Amino acid sequence: MHKDKQNGESLSPTDFLAKKYFDQAEKYFTGDGVAVDFAKAASGYAQSAKLGYAPAIFSLGVCYIRGMGVKHDEHRAYELIKQAADMGNLDAQFTLGHFYFDGSVVERDYDKAAKIFQAAADKDHPGGLNDLGFCYQRGLGVEKDLEKAFECFSRAAESDFAAAQNNVGDCYNFGRGVKADGEKAYLYYYRAAQNGYAIAQNNVGMCYLNGRGVKADFEQAVRWFEEAGKLGNPVAVANLGFCYESGRGVEKNAEKAVQLYTISADADSAPGQYNLAKALRDGNGVKADPERAFSLFKRSAEQQFPVAYADLAACYEQGIGTKPDAELAKKYHDLAQDAGYPAASATASEE
Repeated sequence: MHKDKQNGESLSPTDFLAKKYFDQAEKYFTGDGVAVDFAKAASGYAQSAKLGYAPAIFSLGVCYIRGMGVKHDEHRAYELIKQAADMGNLDAQFTLGHFYFDGSVVERDYDKAAKIFQAAADKDHPGGLNDLGFCYQRGLGVEKDLEKAFECFSRAAESDFAAAQNNVGDCYNFGRGVKADGEKAYLYYYRAAQNGYAIAQNNVGMCYLNGRGVKADFEQAVRWFEEAGKLGNPVAVANLGFCYESGRGVEKNAEKAVQLYTISADADSAPGQYNLAKALRDGNGVKADPERAFSLFKRSAEQQFPVAYADLAACYEQGIGTKPDAELAKKYHDLAQDAGYPAASATASEE
């Protein structure tokens, strides 16, 4: 018998070999002492999985979800993750909930997803707690309860789980399930941002841009938008464009702003689409193109970006880039009024 160095448990020869394959695969996956090689990682996970090692079965499933080292295959991923979940692997059980939540492989079932997240949360799994909190926040599979959502997010945040830290920040920022507190919102956003969470980095940038919970500092806002943009966050890229358009923290440059808005819009970001639409409508930093501006306003509004409603209404009302349509103009004017944006103004955005 062999000993597992991590927990001191005795391992059978088969389990010892399975863990050896798994540990080597982990090194290739994370680049621990070797060059990152997802194909070698997936191969190692597969060798370990054949020997019935649950963590490897789960990890191989994740490779199939992400298409890392193997061809993307959600059906194969589901089979593997369900197998690992049935073996008692907590990460697999939690991930299985996402299949029911998303409905991409199995029929969407929020009730079942919430029960799975609850089971993981009962074992203090931070991902399970965070997603259960999301269910309570939206009333998906459970009765809507903002206080319970805040409690779940807070418990997960205690484990240094970045997504939950950001969600606690949102709760304090918008007063969801807890009294609004800008300073605490900034604190939690900052913790998540320090953990490399791009959404939180954008939110820290917004705090500095608006002086929310921290003294306004446009240069710091630019820095955080740039950090989040490097991680591929399209909303942060749009916000960086706003800084260039308005000359906040950087030298004013309308053409640079348009370049950034275009990158964000091409990633299907509603704020990027909205800001690019404004530039195209007004000819600010780019040649005016009313038809394309209308198309982008419409796409942004379809994504329920509230600031876009008033501009889209104006397009229908004045025939900007489209034929006048009084009925649609009224529809979007009403939506803008209901959303609290009767006249468009904001151009920087949270997630």
